[in-house]
Formats: sequence, structure tokens, C-alpha cells
Amino acid sequence: MNKTESTSESINRVLIIEDDPDISDYLFETLSLSGYDACQAYDGIEGLSKIEQFKPNLLLLDIMMPKLNGIEVCRRIRANSDLRSLRIIFITAKNSLEEKLEGFEAGANDFIVKPFSSSELLARIEAHLRVDNLTRDLELSEKRYRQLIENSPDGFLLFSNQSKLEFVNSRFNTLVPLKNINIEPGTSIKALSAISPLFNEIGRLVSKVYETRLIVTRTLATNFPRNYPSVLEIRGIPTELSGARMPLVQVMVRDVTEKHNMEKILARTEKINALGILTAGIAHEINNPLTGISNAIQILQKSGTDEEKRREIFDLVLSNISRITRIIDDLRVFSRQERYEGYQFDLVGLIEETIKILRYQRENDKIEVEFINNTGDCSLSGSKNQFQQLLVNLLLNASQAITGAGRVSVELSIAEQPIPTAVLKISDTGCGIPEEQLEQIFDPFFTTKRDWRGTGLGLAVTYRIVQLFKGSISVNSKVGEGTTFKLSFPIDAKEL
Repeated sequence: MNKTESTSESINRVLIIEDDPDISDYLFETLSLSGYDACQAYDGIEGLSKIEQFKPNLLLLDIMMPKLNGIEVCRRIRANSDLRSLRIIFITAKNSLEEKLEGFEAGANDFIVKPFSSSELLARIEAHLRVDNLTRDLELSEKRYRQLIENSPDGFLLFSNQSKLEFVNSRFNTLVPLKNINIEPGTSIKALSAISPLFNEIGRLVSKVYETRLIVTRTLATNFPRNYPSVLEIRGIPTELSGARMPLVQVMVRDVTEKHNMEKILARTEKINALGILTAGIAHEINNPLTGISNAIQILQKSGTDEEKRREIFDLVLSNISRITRIIDDLRVFSRQERYEGYQFDLVGLIEETIKILRYQRENDKIEVEFINNTGDCSLSGSKNQFQQLLVNLLLNASQAITGAGRVSVELSIAEQPIPTAVLKISDTGCGIPEEQLEQIFDPFFTTKRDWRGTGLGLAVTYRIVQLFKGSISVNSKVGEGTTFKLSFPIDAKEL
């Protein structure tokens, strides 16, 4: 009979506790010949001692024995947390229901009634060891996965559909300041919210996951003390296992502070690059009114200018000053300091504002920029500043791709299916992008510009901003004909 191969900690160890030497020897010989590692004890006290030394994973236990009977031995084994998984088969000459009930209550797994055949004995032992092996594999697997979860850099929580905590790993407690309070399984989200305001957001996220049965992600700025994360990403994942008693939601909490800071640096670097490109056009726009002001002052310095002429000159000066002020205000909108914000903003107005800023780029005055609005009003939730950065990057790329006369079009529309979505298309009639480069254009520091004006960060920043808005971006381009970027952003129904 084939048995599972023995290891240094044999999974085929069987301890026989039987006071009748003949029966004990018969059992020992039967088991040894069948490939089992067997050991003998002749009373309950000796048997308990042998368990510690021999470390069996199955016990053949007689009920009627001197010093300590089998029922009491079984109870003591089950009282020991380290031995609770030990398989116990009672060997008895009695076949009464009362004795079997007493044995099962004490913790027995099975009964064999004397006299018995060796084939029945071996079949029962093999069946129980098979269960024991599966149990050991399951326990090992559970320990392995629990170790992975405990050693994860992310916090993990598991919630039932009653919004009660079922599991939390130790990493979560290091991510969130809980004032030396350990959260326990069985606690409701409502009770947890009194411990930390973070659970208010987690509760809303869990409810959203149960409602949609989709993965839901939120990024939160925190006001934790300095030694804790300042930005957290929390993700709710629906967990439905076949045969599970109830659906669960897994919540992953990740410290994305460093990643967020690096993205801010990347975005700021690209913004500085964009400002540098705009500087030449802005300088041209400002120099014109400054020249007019300078000429006006020189005229005023001359004697003999009549009062009416002086008023005309003053009006001209004031008009040029207003023009400079408008240019500076437009520039300030784009160059203002980044903030971590998440408010609703008017997408149509932002597009018009950004196109206005881009008109100061005077490298090619023959480029026509048109805005086609098919939506009326349209709002998005998120960072207005980041979205404007996205628009500037794409519009600058579009205008720089055109040599001579050309057109850049911005088209905004709404798609109703499968969910309400804002669709933004930015197209140009420029040089286009070679097909072999299309897969690389969103990689950091990859640039198609040959004049070294590009940092290679613009589209990488754009791609990340699209992700922050839970959107998507695709590109269609043909060399010599132009390029179209298509962006889609989900809109809540209440925002339409």
C-alpha cells in the first residue's frame, strides 16, 4: 500500500495506547508492515508522555485502561491547543451508543470496535491521515498567505456586508495613528469612525463597492502627524468566493505620499518647461503695450502738447496698462502654486481659459485654434489646476507639431453609455507620429522633438493626470496628416 513519503517530521506517525500487550503488538506489526512509523504505550499516563516525545499525527486509543482511561486522555489532549488537530481513533470492545457519544464529546474522531479486521483498520487510518494531510496543507497555506499579508507594505482590512470588520493586518496600525488602540474583528465601521475619521471614507467606499460590485479607489490627503503618511490610496475590492456564507469587501490602504510628491515634482517640471515655451509669446505681447507707453511718455515730455492730445495719450497709456494686466492675470492662472484639491469645476470654461493662454505662443500665428462644444455645460470633480496642466501639454504639443499654417481643434461631447462620460478630442494637422513610436509617447523622457525643446515629460504627466481623474486616453496618428488624442472622463449623473 502506497503511503505519503515520510519526512523528518513524518506525517505517518501513529501512536498506539493499548494496555493489552497482544493487541498492542498486533497493531504495531500491522502498521509497521504497512509502512507506518508506529510507537507503543500501555497506559494513559505513559501515552501522554509518548505524545510529547513521538509527536504522532494519529492516535489509536483504548478506552478501558489502568491509571488513566482513554476518555480522560482524549479530554486532556483536546485541552492542549498544540494537540487539538491530532486525529484520535478509539479502539473499544463495547459498541454502546452511550460510550460512543461520550467519546465523541471528549473529542474522538472515530471508533473501531473489537474484534476488527486489519483491512478495516488500515482503511480508516488511511482516510484519517488523508484528512490530516489536507488539514496540514490548508493550515500551511493559510500561514503562508497570512505571513504575506502581515509582511505586506499595505494595510488590509476585510468587511462583511453588515459593515463589520472581519480581519485587519498589523501593517494597517502602522499606517494610521490610532492612539494605541487596537481595532478588533467584529467592530462596526460606525464604531471605528469614532476611533479615526479615516473610517468615514472607508465606510463610504465599502458601501460603494457593495452597491456597484466594482473595484473602487480613492486618494486622500490626510492631516496625520509628520511620521505618518500624508497621502493614502484606499481601494475597495469585492470578494465573492464560491461557497462563502456572505460577500466580503477587501480594503487595501497604501501610503502613496512619496509617489504623490514625485508626481508633483514631475508635473511642476513640465509646467516650468511649458512656461518657458510660452515666455517668448508673452514677452512679445507685453513689449507691444510697453512700447506704446514709452512713446506716449516721450510725447508728453515735449512741450506744446494741447490738453485734448494729452487726454488721448493718457487714455492710450491706461489702455496699454490694462492689456498688460490681462496678460499677467492669464499667466497667473496657469502658473499658480499646486495644491492638493478635489472640487467640481466647469470644464467648458477651463478649456476656453486654456486656449486663451495658448494664444500668447506666437511662434506660428497661422495656426487656427477652434473649440467645438457639443455639451452645453459640463463639470468634472478633481484638481482644476492638474486638468489645465493636461490641456496645456496637449495643446502645446499640437501647435508645435504644425509647420506653417494649420489647425488645432478641441471638441467636447458627452457619451451616455455605458456610463455618462465626457469625451474630449484634441486634433491637429501637424506632422504626425510614426507608428513605431506610438507605444512610447507616454513614457517619461521620451520625446519626438528634434530641437531639444521638449523634456519628454509632457505626455507622461498627462497620462498620470488622466489616471487621477479615473479616465482613459488614446492616440490616433498618421505621418503627414496629423494626430488626434481622445480622452474620456466619467461624470456622475448628478453633474449632468
